[in-house]
Amino acid sequence: MKKLFFLAFTLMTSMIVASAQTSVQVGYLLNTQKLKEAGVKSSNSYSGFMAAVDYNLNLTGALSVAPGLGLDYSFDNSDGDRYKELGLFVPVDFNYRFSVSDAVSLSAFAGPTLYYGLLSKDTSTDPAYNYYDTDNRRFELELGGGLWCDIKETIRVKAAYKFGLLNISKIDDMTEKNNCLYLSVGYLF
Repeated sequence: MKKLFFLAFTLMTSMIVASAQTSVQVGYLLNTQKLKEAGVKSSNSYSGFMAAVDYNLNLTGALSVAPGLGLDYSFDNSDGDRYKELGLFVPVDFNYRFSVSDAVSLSAFAGPTLYYGLLSKDTSTDPAYNYYDTDNRRFELELGGGLWCDIKETIRVKAAYKFGLLNISKIDDMTEKNNCLYLSVGYLF
């Protein structure tokens, strides 16, 4: 019985892996900090770049899940500021695929993303001010979605928007959440 179970498990795993597809993406991001302090709302936006890899696993029919790992870097050099942020993100996107033609397919996706901040510094001061030391938490949970277009099962163009769900501010009476727009181009293996 154990051998039969092991054989069935091995067969199922190899079928899932055989139907999986890896993609590597690079792109642009626009980060927006949403702040609320003493009832007053404000926001700051800054640009950056991202790189990610994901592994799309077919669940059933046109439904798949794509866990991934990425790195993003954003910065703001306007008005004398020298702010930079670097972080890791782990998305788990559930997607549904629609065939448009033999060469083009679209996928709508949504899911959670775990974010871990590696660096959040203002280098316009001496010494540089690290926001993770006193002001912000490193861990963030985001929820988002978007669309991607696969061309000839080789090129992927992707647009996503993610909403920060947790208050990352350590400061009393202040709420800070990050939202992010990603636009990327990728290669499918």
